[in-house]
Amino acid sequence: MQGRDNLTHRAGPRYDTADFSEPPGNIRVDYVLPSKNLPVLDGGVFWPASTNPLSRLTGVWPFPSSDHRLVWIDTKLLHQHR
Repeated sequence: MQGRDNLTHRAGPRYDTADFSEPPGNIRVDYVLPSKNLPVLDGGVFWPASTNPLSRLTGVWPFPSSDHRLVWIDTKLLHQHR
């Protein structure tokens, strides 16, 4: 929906985590920082497309929740033997 400032961003839009007005547009500001001993299996940003029924949770301005999006990771818990 936004295009002006987002078109000049160097990182891919899949890394965007917030939808601020332009400028700066959609940018990466939120992250998950796991412990270095937790292997990361997957991760992403919950930013459903406008055609997805869950987009009602993020929506458009004025946002129903926040201009920040949920950032998540899947990790593998390691057993420690004592």
